[in-house]
Amino acid sequence: MRVLLLGGTGIVGRRVAAELARNKAVTDLIIGGRNYEKLHRATSLLGDKARAALLDLEDDVVLGAACVQADVVVNCCGPPHLTELPAACAAIEAGVAYVSLGNDYATWGAVANFDERARATGSTAVVGCGLSPGITTLLAALARDEFDDITEIEISLAHSFRDLPTPAHTAYLLHTLGAPGASINDHELSVDLAGGSPHLVYFPEPVGWVETIGCGHPEIHNLRSLELQSMSVRLGLTERGAMDALRALARTPLTSTSMAQRTLNAALALPPRGPRWSAARVDVVGHRDGRTATVSLGVVDHLINMAASSLTLAALELGGREHPTGVRSPAEAFDSRDFLARLGRRGTRVARLEPVPV
Repeated sequence: MRVLLLGGTGIVGRRVAAELARNKAVTDLIIGGRNYEKLHRATSLLGDKARAALLDLEDDVVLGAACVQADVVVNCCGPPHLTELPAACAAIEAGVAYVSLGNDYATWGAVANFDERARATGSTAVVGCGLSPGITTLLAALARDEFDDITEIEISLAHSFRDLPTPAHTAYLLHTLGAPGASINDHELSVDLAGGSPHLVYFPEPVGWVETIGCGHPEIHNLRSLELQSMSVRLGLTERGAMDALRALARTPLTSTSMAQRTLNAALALPPRGPRWSAARVDVVGHRDGRTATVSLGVVDHLINMAASSLTLAALELGGREHPTGVRSPAEAFDSRDFLARLGRRGTRVARLEPVPV
């Protein structure tokens, strides 16, 4: 299996590169990026199967030439609202499999417009195989199997800023809380600015209670075919001071990533700081044997573990055998129970959250 890894010198990318380099199924690992020194340092630690390729996502010709050398293109570049579309289009045009961490609502929709082209070229593109929409979409699909029909889905995310304090993560947070976000209410899709409707959500320990707000994530695209009565995606930081600062920054025009990074780092000193763990919770409401029921599933781990493990599994799955072509969600591309079980064997385990009598 030949793999082209974009963004392989970042924090998540280095973890994915190490896992792919250790896997016997991977025979050739091309790590692409713009900084030769970082590329050389990364490939020198990974053995003979790894080699560097100077790439710029804005150079269609060079990027396309690199994609045709691979069986699967793995995109770790961020932030996704700037890097997803050119990478996905290059892989689709090359007719190779594509998988990414992409978690932006508008960009996922833009890539979905290339579904027909992907089918024509023989490409399978799975956008968003990290914590969200990857694991969260699979959790929703797993819960769905317990119902005759489902009516509501609420997806909640708790990020620790200290868990992944990178400029790309900061840019993602600014964008996802300042860009339009979608929800479903009374069967109707509505798109509004993210950042509203604050709501406390309880996540698996050690995360606990976190205030969350509406955000622009692609799960709406992935699960809209279920004809839901309502659906929402929410996001909060476990560090309350950083969350308050982030909400203000997201509403401030022309906020730069570097200024936001400095502000959030300063806000981390304010109590309560919260645990240095990240989590997701998926609540699904539906009908079972004529009665209304709720299934709540949760996962907690470090962001880098959830992102890297999910992306690596998806890359090996797509590169290892043929899949139906087109732009697909994680739940469409993979068996949710099997994928989450394999993720559990890597240390990221899913828990069922049971109601506690008060």
